[in-house]
Amino acid sequence: MTERISLHAPAKVNLRLDVLGKRPDGYHEIRTWIYPTSLTDELHITKVNTAKITITSDHPDLPRGEGNLAHRAAALFLKEHALAGGVQIEIIKRIPVAAGLGGGSSDAAAVLKAINILWGADVPQEGLMEMGAKLGMDVPFFIVGKSAMMGGKGEQLITALPPLKLSMLLINPGHPLSTQQVYEQGKWGLTKKQGDNKILMPPQDPEKMGKFLHNDLEEPAQEFMPIIDIIKGKLLDVGARGVLMTGSGPTVFGLFGEEAEARRAAADLTMEDKWVSFVAHTLVDV
Repeated sequence: MTERISLHAPAKVNLRLDVLGKRPDGYHEIRTWIYPTSLTDELHITKVNTAKITITSDHPDLPRGEGNLAHRAAALFLKEHALAGGVQIEIIKRIPVAAGLGGGSSDAAAVLKAINILWGADVPQEGLMEMGAKLGMDVPFFIVGKSAMMGGKGEQLITALPPLKLSMLLINPGHPLSTQQVYEQGKWGLTKKQGDNKILMPPQDPEKMGKFLHNDLEEPAQEFMPIIDIIKGKLLDVGARGVLMTGSGPTVFGLFGEEAEARRAAADLTMEDKWVSFVAHTLVDV
């Protein structure tokens, strides 16, 4: 019987994120077009006999206890399904923390999937998504694991999206940004009752993607970190077809025709202190 599973937990990019308004429960109603990418964390999850959850990582600042979403995911699954034993979780961290790339949520989804397999719990995807929604609004997307339009607070699957092979250069300024603060900074009215049922599909031609890209969180995020707009300009200067901040930021991505083009742009772009860059592409076969 399998006692250890290794999984890759992909980062995501939001090609579009519309905030439809504030809900009566205090959350925000959104609609977002999300694609998983080739930038991934690597997780090794081992089933153990003792009822203990242990996290190790090569990232010095990653929380090892309940402050880590992967830890909370394991605790939730084991408790809800009354499973005996515990897990050791090793996280090889490549996705920047609090960067709008969903790294913590992706790690949590990987843990839920791994425990489901290791214990033979046979929880269906819908059940895993329900657990994921208790942990964070991006976790259900990573349970789905494929390009998707998500709604509600971000946890509801609206429809699958067509696979797209997009090459990109991601730039992170090296400073975290709080999702909660970004949402609080935005000036949102109550959820719009009309005009929010339109389902746009991203263009199949990456050359036309620039006009599709949009993120309502970009403006409030820039009030905290004006550097976001500077990064966008630098990406356009080195030939990006379209640029956008992903999620609640502060990571910005630029789209390129081919991976080689993105790599040349990475070499040409002048990086500031603490900036980190990643050349990646959207995942077509997940």
